[in-house]
Amino acid sequence: MRVFFSFLVLLLCSISYGRTFYLSPQGADSNPGTLDQPFFTLNKAWTVLAPGDTIYLRGGIYQYESTQYLKDKEGNSTNLIKIWSYPDEQPIITRDPSSYFAYTWASGILFSGNYFHWKGIEITGFKQQDHSVYTGLRVSDANNNIFEQINSHHNGHGCVITGKSGNNLVLNSDFHHNQDPLTTLEYSNADGLEICYIPAGFTNTVKGCRFWWNSDDGIDLWQNDGVVVIDNCWSWNNGFIPDTYEIAGNGSGFKLGITTINHGAKTLRIVRNCVAYNNRVRGFDQNNALCAMELYNNTAYKNGTNGFVLNYKDIFCKVKNCISYKNTLMPEISKSSIVERNVFSDDNQKTGESPITDDDFISLNESQLIWQRKADGSLPDIEFLNLKTGSPLIDAGVDVGMPYYGKAPDIGAFEVSVGEVQINKLPVVSISSPTKSTSFTAPATISITIEASDPDGSIIKVELFDGARKLTESTVTPFTFTLKDLPAGTYKLRAVATDNLKATNTSDVMEVIVVAFNEKGEHFNLYPNPNDGRFTVDFSSLVEAKSFMLTVVDLIGNTVFQEQISSDESTRQFDLSHLNSGIYILIIAAGQILLTQKLILN
Repeated sequence: MRVFFSFLVLLLCSISYGRTFYLSPQGADSNPGTLDQPFFTLNKAWTVLAPGDTIYLRGGIYQYESTQYLKDKEGNSTNLIKIWSYPDEQPIITRDPSSYFAYTWASGILFSGNYFHWKGIEITGFKQQDHSVYTGLRVSDANNNIFEQINSHHNGHGCVITGKSGNNLVLNSDFHHNQDPLTTLEYSNADGLEICYIPAGFTNTVKGCRFWWNSDDGIDLWQNDGVVVIDNCWSWNNGFIPDTYEIAGNGSGFKLGITTINHGAKTLRIVRNCVAYNNRVRGFDQNNALCAMELYNNTAYKNGTNGFVLNYKDIFCKVKNCISYKNTLMPEISKSSIVERNVFSDDNQKTGESPITDDDFISLNESQLIWQRKADGSLPDIEFLNLKTGSPLIDAGVDVGMPYYGKAPDIGAFEVSVGEVQINKLPVVSISSPTKSTSFTAPATISITIEASDPDGSIIKVELFDGARKLTESTVTPFTFTLKDLPAGTYKLRAVATDNLKATNTSDVMEVIVVAFNEKGEHFNLYPNPNDGRFTVDFSSLVEAKSFMLTVVDLIGNTVFQEQISSDESTRQFDLSHLNSGIYILIIAAGQILLTQKLILN
């Protein structure tokens, strides 16, 4: 009997009994939150929530007098808390115009929680009342959430996701007509969606979203050191005062930076099947982000300057199957990038025959971009910038691991749905030796070992590159190469594997430094060491160097700090107290001299 009772208790504990609460514009917070007697504010509903619960917002306009400040609640992986619109009704959250709205962090809704699913909420009217940039929905230090079918418009920012926020999905949502006319530099900060001030180690995904008529940028990844995946999104008419073509803010459709540190060849941005149209300045903009990026099957059309700008500090990108058409300037992409099967035909390309014309597309009617979404919230089926039957861009792309129809992927953001769908898994490739952050003395002999496999076929070739320069290749295993008599310098090695269906994939870049022998005995002093993250470096013995590059890496080779220092400074104090305690390596590169010391943070 005791065994049966214990089993019953465990069974009861494992079953979710999620409750349902209701809000209505005609409700009152003194009510019990039932269908017949609903609450009015989200703040009230927040006081009763538990994992597995659902809040239904009935249709109508909710005029709130203060921020809905929603924090310190969370569901779990099997019992999300749902904040949904009532079926077939549209709740609209706005501010009460009859009183001065008491904003918290300049937000209509300020949310900090884990394991929530928001769906079908319209947020509008949270406009500036002073120079602060007001936000419809602000998400801070929130993880494992879904924000689905959100329509945030006519606010300052549409939505901001910030802080230690990760594993969030923004799905099938619209962000438009957001502006900040009262900012000191007017109209310079209002984005549709901003995912900003995110530390390394956090990943967020944006899928099926639209951004238009925002006075600054469509989507902005300002000071974001995490991973962001942007999939099947459209961004247009940003950088203007909404509904006009008067100059406003920066005006990029997809702004992909900045990062706060140099992440080298670590991939932190993935953008695929996206459209950037008629943004005031750039379509897809690196914006000084120092990390590797992958841009596959995107289309940039009629943007004010460049369709693509991906060239700051020789960033490493993979740009494949993309279209840049009728932008004012040609794309700017770093020489070290892999640029394959793209079609670039812009207004400053006046010589030769254009590889693409208006006749390649079924329609160039941009009004289709704001067609009504499908019943499930996904993007509408449009003909704008879709390839016309017979276009040479059909089946002209390279396999990037995404499903496609026909013999090969099409070029551009839209795949022509003709024939059987094909899915070829990309090969897997990495450089296993030497290890990250290994340095050598010139003239150097370096053994390179590459691991390559194909999950649904075989590897037919592995190539080794230094930047864009091909060094060697092999068609048989083991894929091991020896580089001899390398002079001093920095080598950015990458491996490219090709499978039996001619699909390719590229390894992360392995940076190898070959230094000249330090005959002069240069060194630097680091004190105190150990320390609490606050320390001083003395460069006075490096008398002939014009400048120094100081880098701090952790024990697995990740760069956590980097700064260039002028020779005019003989000493410099640093404050890295935000780093976790542990052992790091401080590296100083001065000319062909590479100096290192262990840095211990207590």
